[in-house]
Amino acid sequence: MRKITLSCVCEAQADCPKEVLLWNYYDHEHLVGTHYKHYSEVRILAERDDWALAYHKKRMPFLPISTTGVAFRYIDKNVMKTFHKDAIGLMLEQDTEFFDLPQNCSRVRVTYRVHVYPLFKFLQPIFDRLFRKWFTEVWAEDMPMRLRRWKVYNLGFKDFEGIEYINKKLPKPLRMEVPPYEFRPPLVSLSKVKSLEGEARPFGRSVELGYDE
Repeated sequence: MRKITLSCVCEAQADCPKEVLLWNYYDHEHLVGTHYKHYSEVRILAERDDWALAYHKKRMPFLPISTTGVAFRYIDKNVMKTFHKDAIGLMLEQDTEFFDLPQNCSRVRVTYRVHVYPLFKFLQPIFDRLFRKWFTEVWAEDMPMRLRRWKVYNLGFKDFEGIEYINKKLPKPLRMEVPPYEFRPPLVSLSKVKSLEGEARPFGRSVELGYDE
């Protein structure tokens, strides 16, 4: 029997380059920190420069229970394609397109799709509402981290090194040459996200990190 497609398209703009957004989307361990209300477990099963296979345990908006599944993602130029297979057998396809905007800004367009039998066509409004809420919530949770990373990058920050003139307790240089931000997957990690145990949600609420239920 032929199938139909339920879909939802969401867009947003960010005051940082698309490479910062790519870094954020490709980072796995922040899922159980920044998105702790949604994700409780994550583990990278396999990873290379332009693709990754990961296990997730998460809870979607409006749903009372958590679900588990695996997600395969790969990068094709400025598009990140992701295929989520959950425990009940549904396959969610997600295309995330990244666009450059003037003045080091960017735009993202995310398309969510699931293929179902025509019998379930009536679920389209629910599907649209569910994923618009999901996109809105996780986008708002991610933006402070993205903007902070872009800000410190312009101060000379380097991963696992910090900011050189601050480390040496020197004044900020009057002139700094800041090269364009580069996204270089896979991301280096010091956590357990690539281990057999994976990375679990470290807290249920945290005022210090800006979370408070």
